[in-house]
Parts: sequence; structure tokens; C-alpha cells
Amino acid sequence: MPSSAANFFNATVKPTVDEFFGDVGNVRRGRLAAIVLYHMADHAALDGYAGNDRKIMNERLEALRKELTNACPDFSLIGDIADASKHARLSVPKKTLRQISTVEQLNRPPGIFGAPFGTGFFAEASWVVVTFDDDRTRPLAEIVRSVMQMWEDRLKSLADVARGK
Repeated sequence: MPSSAANFFNATVKPTVDEFFGDVGNVRRGRLAAIVLYHMADHAALDGYAGNDRKIMNERLEALRKELTNACPDFSLIGDIADASKHARLSVPKKTLRQISTVEQLNRPPGIFGAPFGTGFFAEASWVVVTFDDDRTRPLAEIVRSVMQMWEDRLKSLADVARGK
């Protein structure tokens, strides 16, 4: 029987990420993919814990987030994107430095007809990008793919352990 985290992954995370991969120029789908990938940690941290102690739940979640960030540094960036999508502006300091500060740092460059001459892209070449606080940019799909692979590997490993492999 799959764990509740595996159920959340299969019912929510995977279809949401697949929808984004089907349209990597869609900012809304990109935000939703980041949000569900980040909140997957909540489900995984509480898998197997039947208690209701908020302190224990927070400790489990913080420990898992740290472990996930060490295994896949893009997980921290997905967290910044999810938080910026929720709060618009990230002003509350975290224990680790934020890589983005506002929701506007997740966007799609304008298409060829929506930008000044010589600066636009054909629609096929336009995708959602993340602009870091230091002005670097990366395609969101690359970041989502990295975190998705981390979750798939982790869930497969947990399933193998449960089957005794």
C-alpha cells in the first residue's frame, strides 16, 4: 500500500508537473508545479507520524527540508519560488539566504510581437524563467525537472526498502 506521501505525489504532484512540462511557457502552471513540489516535503515529513505535536511536526519538516536541500540544492530554490508565489515579496529572513525576493522574478520573456524590436522570442522559444537576485537566469523547467527527479528517486528508494530490496 503506497504511503500518504506517495499518494499525494501520484495524485497531485506528478499531474501538476506534467501539465507544466506540457506548457513550459505558462507562468501559472510553473508556479503551481513549484508549490506542489515544495509542499511534498510536508507530506513526506509527516508520513508515518500519527501524532499532533506541532513542535515535533515542525522539527521533522525542518530536518527533511535540510536533507532535501543537501541532496538537491534546487529544492531550496523551489521553496523560494513557492513562498514568493504565496507572499508576493519575501521579507522574512530564513536561516539560509533567499535566491529570489519577489514573485515578479518568475516570468516569461515577451514573445516576438510583444517586445521591442530585436529583443523578443518566437513563442516556441519563450519559456518561464527565474531571475535570481544576482541577475542570473535559469529556465524554471530545468529547476522543476531537478526537484521532480529527486522526489521520484526518493520515493522509489523508500518503496524498495518497504519491499525489502
